[in-house]
Parts: sequence; C-alpha cells; structure tokens
Amino acid sequence: MVLDVCMDELIGESKLAFDDIGAGEPALLLFPGWCADRGILAALAEIESKKRRVINVDLLGHNESRRPEGDFGSEDMIRETIKLVDSLNINEFVTVSVAHAGWIAIELRRRLVNRVPKMVFLEWIIIEPPEIFFETLDKIQKPDQWQSARDALFIGWSVGDPNLAKPFHEFMTNYDFDMWSRAGREISRSYREFGSALRFLETLAPAPTVLNIYSPTQMKSLYSLLDDTKYLEAQQVFANKHHWYHIYRSSSRSHLPSVEVTQEVADAIEYFLCGSAS
Repeated sequence: MVLDVCMDELIGESKLAFDDIGAGEPALLLFPGWCADRGILAALAEIESKKRRVINVDLLGHNESRRPEGDFGSEDMIRETIKLVDSLNINEFVTVSVAHAGWIAIELRRRLVNRVPKMVFLEWIIIEPPEIFFETLDKIQKPDQWQSARDALFIGWSVGDPNLAKPFHEFMTNYDFDMWSRAGREISRSYREFGSALRFLETLAPAPTVLNIYSPTQMKSLYSLLDDTKYLEAQQVFANKHHWYHIYRSSSRSHLPSVEVTQEVADAIEYFLCGSAS
C-alpha cells in the first residue's frame, strides 16, 4: 500500500509528505536533494520495497510537503524528519540521501545515534568542493543569475544529454528563486562550517557504517580532471583509516544514478546492508 500523507492527524505535527511502502527493518528513509521532488527516488523505492520498508520523503517546503511561513532551513528539515520517523514508529532506519541532503542525514545520525546504524549517500561531493562550486552557490542566490546558474547545473548533471536531463526538468523546475537561493545558502553554510562531509563524519561517535555511491563522470567534470582518480584516492585514504567507510563507483553518467541506473544502485545498497561493500 502506498500512502501519500501530510496530514497532522496521521503523522503528529510533521509537515512532510511521503510514500510508505514495503515492510521490514531496518527501514530505508529516502531523501531527495534540495529543490527536488521525491519522484527522483520513486523507482528506487519501488525496488527496495520488495525487501524492506521504505519511506520516500519530500523535504520540508518541497513538492507536497507543507511550506513554513517565512524562511526556514536545514534545522527545520531535521526537526520535521525526526517527528515523522517517531510518528511512524520506525525504530531503526538507514538513510539514503541524494546530494546535499546528506548534511541532513548526518545530523539525523548524530541525534538519533542508536536508530541509524548505516547511511547511504548518492552523488554527494564528499570531499572539499572546488572553488567553482561555491561560485555557483553564490550565483543561485542572486535574483538576476539564479536561473542561468540552475540551467548550467542541469546541463552539467546530464552531461549535455537531453534524455538524461529529463528528470531534472521534471522534478526540479517547480521551485522558484526563494527555494534555490535558500538551497545555495544552506549548502554553502554546511561546507564552510565543516569543510567536507568526511570531516563531519569523523566527528560522529560511535561511527556509522557508510556507503558513498558516486558517478566518476560527475566528479571528473566537477574537478576538471581527466578521470576521477584523485577523488577516489582521497576516499580510499579515508577508508583505509576508517573501516566503516565504503565506496561504490556507479556506471551512471548523470547526477541521478537513482534514475539512470536504478537496479545497480539498489543492488549496491542491498549488498551494503547485508554487511559488505567495496
């Protein structure tokens, strides 16, 4: 049964819309990134629901979730998500987050340490971003530049392939300047504070078990490199120091492996949940 719910009487005070499908723990809690609908993860949710319970969530203020009056940020999203998992009586869950929703996932783990044993990151810049990344975040916070900056991101994320670009246009063009500028502000704030996700992960105690799934194509383009060797090596050095960190290089060319290579991502997640990753 699929539930599309955002009613207070059903989920306490949470303002989040979600799909609740499948059965079994640990449940998977799926998050799209900023300025994206949960449809980006719908196909992955459907596959995973055959083996376990899956909660596919719209972030606060996004798509069918309620939008707060006035401004809001990552802290509000974290609080609403905790209300949601509590109201659904989810004892143990694994987060699967797209891109910068990873910051939210890490904070959930920090606060709910005994309930989040494992975390999966999809297509997130896990090390220090290049300066051009911050320049893009600055542009999407400017009224006269945000649309061109967003469109340039779509082109880069889809490697210029119109077919690969379809999900971005379908699930990410429903947001205006307010939301994109808010995303730019919150994402930039997290990187400026922590430097990288790997540094933040090192602060968690006890450490979670982590799988980072990424596309070599995207990282090569982002860092203007001939291949993803340096990006991979930085993670391997971290993994050698921290046995709980695992890496999976997907065959995806786009920024959305959950759409482009759904089954491959699902298989990698299941292998990871069963106790192994490479």
